[in-house]
Amino acid sequence: MTPTDRDAFERAIEMSRRRDPATRNQINEMLQERSWLDAARQAAYSCQFHSLHLKLWQPPPCWVDDIGADLAAGDDGNLGRYAAARLLKRMLAASLSRYEPDPITALEGKPRVASPA
Repeated sequence: MTPTDRDAFERAIEMSRRRDPATRNQINEMLQERSWLDAARQAAYSCQFHSLHLKLWQPPPCWVDDIGADLAAGDDGNLGRYAAARLLKRMLAASLSRYEPDPITALEGKPRVASPA
């Protein structure tokens, strides 16, 4: 795991805990019952889902496995794989983690939620 990914995961966990009591409880339970990495991946997914206003069937950038294949397949409209791959490509070009909790804000260069010290 890169330091950039770890920072993104830590911020995703913190953002998830701040969202609402139910989400805070869910992430805290996951941290107790599963590995830190499993909880962090869930938090990153959840944060990207909310920050990007995705539909239930649309994948977030953190779920893209093969950017090249998804881009080569072309625009799939509302299914979202192509859009997720395009966004992930921009994120990686900007040296962001694929797990960045709020990709658009990070790409715009706005201040991000700091990870806990």
